[in-house]
Amino acid sequence: MGEIYETLTSFESTGLLLRDFFISYDGSTLKEAYSALDKNASTLTEQEWREAEYDFNALFVGPQTLKAAPFASVYLEEDALVMGKSTLNIREFMVSIGLSINNANNIPDDHISYVLELTVLLSANARVSSEYQVALNCYTKEYIASWVPEYIEKINRNAQTATLKSVAEKLSFWLDELNTRVSL
Repeated sequence: MGEIYETLTSFESTGLLLRDFFISYDGSTLKEAYSALDKNASTLTEQEWREAEYDFNALFVGPQTLKAAPFASVYLEEDALVMGKSTLNIREFMVSIGLSINNANNIPDDHISYVLELTVLLSANARVSSEYQVALNCYTKEYIASWVPEYIEKINRNAQTATLKSVAEKLSFWLDELNTRVSL
């Protein structure tokens, strides 16, 4: 798998940068991930970084009700619960293609960061195997398309900083490119 990551396309690299952003766990990793995504990040003041970190936590981490929960099951389950049937379905899909999540950090399998990473993995492998192209098409059309647009909309509606709105825009552009890739 390491050699596949050595030859990533710009689309795939952007997917991993977005993954790193959404998996950020403190102000330092958030700043590092955003700086890799946006060349203008260095112009942000310390106050703007603090506001972005607060916004990130309000949207994706808590402790209050999340304004844009980063878990597919929240959008796909009737009761909007994390770790529902849809999470088990994605786990089964991953097993069917020989993959699993390393849950060392206790983040549910349907977290947006895992979704982005799996998409990149499928995309990279699709260049050498039609089986992975089929899996990528299925994953995109039946899973990603069913919840990520709503997730982006919630970020746009609830984000209080330009930083988080910028990430939503980057994710939206990335999703548009993914949809173009699977419609071919």
